[in-house]
Amino acid sequence: MEYQQTAEILNDLSAINRERAKAYEEASFLNFIFNLELRGSFALLANQSRQNSFSLRQFLEQVQSHLPVSKKPMPQLSFGELYNQWKEMGVSFSGPNIYDMLKSSEQGEEAIQVIYTRAIERLPAGDLHYLLETQLRGLQTSHSVVKGILNQPQKMPQKMKRSI
Repeated sequence: MEYQQTAEILNDLSAINRERAKAYEEASFLNFIFNLELRGSFALLANQSRQNSFSLRQFLEQVQSHLPVSKKPMPQLSFGELYNQWKEMGVSFSGPNIYDMLKSSEQGEEAIQVIYTRAIERLPAGDLHYLLETQLRGLQTSHSVVKGILNQPQKMPQKMKRSI
């Protein structure tokens, strides 16, 4: 696979993970979330995306280090196809109450899995393919966490129970 295509995929996934991290960080500090367990879950999901983004950027730097100096590109100033597909999905990881926020987060988790699957399909077998599959498995677990909170109303914060 050509370096530019690989760099575009890595940059897009890194940007998507940074947006996901920011959304979960913001969600964990909203005034209507009084449940510390839910806040902690959001903080862990944000941290997962920060780690994913870091790993992707690190992989890109390793790939760049093997290129002759003359072939190293300028930093990415625009986004690629995967990022644009992500934006078209309109995910927000937010809502006016906890229930809507969790429903939006569930949709966001599904969307990021779709993007990762598309990225994996474009890559040949190898280290990057393995890295993305590992991150995808982590995202699938995160989706299960969000879905689990939604599917157990008895464990939802009281504010959420009233908003269903």
